[in-house]
Amino acid sequence: MKIFGERVKQELEAQDKKQKDLCEYLNVNKSTLSAWLNDTNEPPMKTIKEIAIFLDTSLDYLFGIKD
Repeated sequence: MKIFGERVKQELEAQDKKQKDLCEYLNVNKSTLSAWLNDTNEPPMKTIKEIAIFLDTSLDYLFGIKD
């Protein structure tokens, strides 16, 4: 799932959203989000779905299945 963190970072930047806002939305601390974005840890599937909703994008995009 190495592409996941990169895609989330790209979408945050493209949408001018802050990591802080995503942390608040997910109710997680910055170190947890950082581990996900750097692909050193994987979020639970429920959280991945919430990230896709926050970014208004598909799971297929976040997982690198579709561009």
